[in-house]
Amino acid sequence: MSQNVLFKERTALDFIEYAEEAAAWIKTAQKKGSFGLVWSQSPDSSENFSDYPMLTQKSLYGGSAGVGLFYLRLYQATKKGEYLEEAKAAAEEIIATDEGTAFYERTFAPRSSGESKLVHVKNMPGWAAGYYNGPTGSAYLVIKLFELTGDERYKSYAVKVADDLLASAKKSDVGIYWSEQNDLCGDAGFVTYLSSVYQLTKDEKYREAAKSFGNFLLSKGKPYPKGGTYWNVVDLTIIDFPKDVFWVNNAHGTSGVGWIFAILYSLTKEEKFLKAAKEAAEYIKGIAVGDEEAVLVPYLDSLERGPSTEFYYLSTCHGPAGTALLFHALYKITGQKEYLDWVLRLSRGIIKAGAPENFSRGYWQSQALCCGTPGLLEHFVSVYKLTGNEEFLGYAKRAAKTVIGQSFVPDADGDIYHQKKQRRWSGAWWRTIPTDVHSYTGLYIGTAGNAWALLSLAAAEKKENLIELIEYNYF
Repeated sequence: MSQNVLFKERTALDFIEYAEEAAAWIKTAQKKGSFGLVWSQSPDSSENFSDYPMLTQKSLYGGSAGVGLFYLRLYQATKKGEYLEEAKAAAEEIIATDEGTAFYERTFAPRSSGESKLVHVKNMPGWAAGYYNGPTGSAYLVIKLFELTGDERYKSYAVKVADDLLASAKKSDVGIYWSEQNDLCGDAGFVTYLSSVYQLTKDEKYREAAKSFGNFLLSKGKPYPKGGTYWNVVDLTIIDFPKDVFWVNNAHGTSGVGWIFAILYSLTKEEKFLKAAKEAAEYIKGIAVGDEEAVLVPYLDSLERGPSTEFYYLSTCHGPAGTALLFHALYKITGQKEYLDWVLRLSRGIIKAGAPENFSRGYWQSQALCCGTPGLLEHFVSVYKLTGNEEFLGYAKRAAKTVIGQSFVPDADGDIYHQKKQRRWSGAWWRTIPTDVHSYTGLYIGTAGNAWALLSLAAAEKKENLIELIEYNYF
C-alpha cells in the first residue's frame, strides 16, 4: 500500500524543502531595482505601501532586507549559491540607494494625516525610522553578509549606517534619543544595532551612544503601584486608543524595554541597566494571569482600570513568545532559576490557551512571525535549545505542523495530480480587519518568515547553527 502523504511525519529535510518552495514563490514577486533586487511586499494586494511604516520597501520587517536575510539563511541550510546571490542582490540595492541622514530628516518631518486606515500609524515616525523598518534593520542583513563573506565593503556600510544614526540623534538632559516613540519598534531597537556595530568595530562611541540612550530610557520608567517598574513610551492616543491605556509586551511595551536593558547590561556591565531589566520583569510578573504552571500577560494596562483580562496575544509582538525574551535574557545573565521558570510558564501559557491549533482574539490567522504561528514555532525552538526538554521540541513540531497546514501550494499547470514547487502563506495581518487577507513576501509579516521558522526547527533537529533573528541573536 502506498504511503499516505497526510500521514507523513515531517523531517528536517522536509522543512528545508518547504523553505525552498517558499523561496521559489518569493522569486515570482522579485523586481529589478536600480542596482540590485527588491520584492513586491504583497503581490496580490492593491495597497500602496510607499508611506506605511511597517512595510517600507527595504525594511527588515516586510521588505527586501528581510527577504535577503531569509535567502542568506537558506543558503546556509542548503549550500546553494543561488540563494547567496539573492541575498547579495538585496544588499546591493540597499547600499546603493542609501539616503544617509536625509532618511531621518525626511522621516521625522511633519506630515499631513490624509484619509485611510493607515493614517494613524503614519503619525508614528519613530516606527518608520526604527530598527525593524529603517536603515539599521536593513544593515543587519549587510552585517550578516560581512560575517559570512568577509567582504570589507559590507562592514564599511554597516559602520556608515551607525554613524548616520548617531548624527541624527537628539540630545536631552539625560541622554540622546531620536523620536517620541521610544519602544522596541522605535528608538529602543537602535540599541540592538549599536551593540552589533560595537561588537564589529570595538569603537567606544557606539557603546557610549547606546548607553546614553539607555540613560534617557531609564528616565521614562515609573514605579507600578503593585510592584516593579513600567515603561509607557508610546502615546497610544495617536492611534485612537483611550488616553489611560498603555501597551505591556515586547514590541511596544515594558517587556521589550526590559529586554533592551538586559542587552545594555551585557554591553556595558553597568548595574543600573540590569536593575531596570529586573524591575521590568517584576512588573510583568505582577500583572500576569494564570497559575503556577502557565501564565499569559495582558495586552493592555491602565492605572485607572488595571490590566485587561479578556484579551491576550500569544505570539511575538504582544504575546508570551516575545515577552519571554526578557526572562530568557535575565536567566542567561544571572543564572537564577526563577527567570527560567517564567520562560517555561509563559511557554506553557501558549499551549494552555489552545495554540498552536486553536485561534483566538489575540492569536489570529495572520501567518506572521510578528503575531502568528511562525512566531510560536521560533519561540518553542529557542526554549528547546535553552532547556533540552523534549516537551518544547514537541510543541515546536506541533507549531510546524500548523504552519505547514496554513500554507498554499498551487496545482501544476494543467495537471491536478501534481503541485507546483511554490509555497506561500496568506494572512490577515490587520487583526481588526479579518477580511483583509493577502500573501506577503516579508520576514516578519509573510512567507519568508514562515519558511524561516521551519528552517529553525530543521537546524535544531540537525544540531546546526544558522543566522538568527535579532531577537535570538543574544542567546
